Amino acid sequence: MLTYTPPESRQTVQTREKPWLLLLMAFAWLWPGVFSHDLWNPSEPVLLTAAESLKNGAQPFVAEIFGQPEFRISPVYLWVAAAFQNLFAPWAADAYAAARFASVIFTVIGLTSCGMAGFNFLGRPHGRSVVLILIGCAGLLQMAHLMGGVSPVFAALGMVLYGFSLAHRRVIAAALLMGGGWALLSVSAGFLLPLALMLTAAALPISRQWRFKRYYVTLIGALAVALPLMTVYPLALRSARPDLFAVWLDSHFWGRYGGLTDFQTAFNLFYYLRNLLWFAFPAWPLAVWTLTRTGFRNSRWGVLSTAWLAVAGMLLVLNPHTYQDNLVWLLPPLALLGAAQLDGLRRGAAAFLNWFGIMAFGLFAAFLWIGFFAMNFGFPAKLAERAAYFSPFYTPDIAPMPMVVAILFTPLWLLAITRKNIRGRQAVTNWAAGVTLAWALLMTLFLPWLDAAKSYRTVVQQMEAALTPQQRAQFSDGQECIGTDANDQRTRIAWTQYSKLPLSAGNDGCRYRLVRQPKDTAAPAGWTKLWQGARPRNKVEGFALLERGR
Repeated sequence: MLTYTPPESRQTVQTREKPWLLLLMAFAWLWPGVFSHDLWNPSEPVLLTAAESLKNGAQPFVAEIFGQPEFRISPVYLWVAAAFQNLFAPWAADAYAAARFASVIFTVIGLTSCGMAGFNFLGRPHGRSVVLILIGCAGLLQMAHLMGGVSPVFAALGMVLYGFSLAHRRVIAAALLMGGGWALLSVSAGFLLPLALMLTAAALPISRQWRFKRYYVTLIGALAVALPLMTVYPLALRSARPDLFAVWLDSHFWGRYGGLTDFQTAFNLFYYLRNLLWFAFPAWPLAVWTLTRTGFRNSRWGVLSTAWLAVAGMLLVLNPHTYQDNLVWLLPPLALLGAAQLDGLRRGAAAFLNWFGIMAFGLFAAFLWIGFFAMNFGFPAKLAERAAYFSPFYTPDIAPMPMVVAILFTPLWLLAITRKNIRGRQAVTNWAAGVTLAWALLMTLFLPWLDAAKSYRTVVQQMEAALTPQQRAQFSDGQECIGTDANDQRTRIAWTQYSKLPLSAGNDGCRYRLVRQPKDTAAPAGWTKLWQGARPRNKVEGFALLERGR
């Protein structure tokens, strides 16, 4: 008779996979893209500016951009980013890379916590599978390697999941992880998401799978840890800056949903469903496979994951902002569900996932290598022409270390995909290896090309090159000034980071004025346009240097 056996009761499946190989892949996945490039939109310029403001003495409870508060940036992320800058810049890394270490460390916490949750819920091999599924999700790439406020959210969610997995045997550790995760989540994403997860935790005993004494004790302990910690930030902000506390309470208490006086919702179901298809692949199809198996309803991990997905999914649907990185709320339970029935995945489905990954990442890797030769050596000529079209400021740049990394990754991936007897876990491992290869090649072979297209440095340098020696001398001596709009953060950040010319924000008396406007916009009456420029292929945003008529 065919019966369902919960993963907790199954005999551990023997596997030839070694834990150190997972650590090696995770290490290889983590670092490409962290070093050797400028600040990239949308979040890096403002986050770096806020971290520098904190290092220069700004108040620590709300991010500041040129003295203006920015509540959408997690203060926890800023604290960690500024700490890494103090520790590692400039002797071990430049200021940009050191700040990105914050994303790396939060991602490591999230991956480790989710992997340990898979180990505790499902068994030893499945913990590694959870991590591999997460590494294979494209949605984590930008979060893990660039500056942004999403990585602390991922770390907090991983801690909460890890805490749930320990509730049946290690009450104190479970309570600390759950309570600490909820507290970190409140500072990083507002109070609505952690409160919703706390209510979900309180409602879990509706299922008989969560009706046991240790869980009740864990839940009480987690609330005892979380609730006091969640009051620390509001009380500290109120004590330090009552004016900012009032703004935070009224407009940012619930995070992206607003505050107590202007709570907002919308209906964005189709936006998040559409982006989930690529953001959480292959986690979501593997989770769907598990949900089609009837046995998940009789397990603690199944009840928890479905409840988590229902609550977080509802919050996403009602989110007033269309921000794809919010889909990270769903990744921990999706990865857990995806790993649960991975060994039972049908051979045809595993073979298709493996074949699709080999074809997709193999073709993409081949394209990147051909593109690298095209943009550096001019062959194939047609591809070199397209590369120059999309990044015209790029100059051939072949650095030894990126080349070593790219050359090393390619044969290792080819070796990994030649294994026989591919089943579910091997297919997921090959998919994660393909993602690692594609990202590593993109962030080594194409990094200078991408940086030339995405950075504002070349635009700033173009403007400086357009100045006459007399104008440069006048700016250096303070005889003339360049005015700009005080509210134009993007322009001020770009010229602060990449230029030594001082801008005079909000000064309408300057003879010269730097403005951000669409290209080929006519100069206003009384002004002459001395220079205009923009990042490559950007038809919306441009910059112009104007001179007041005498």
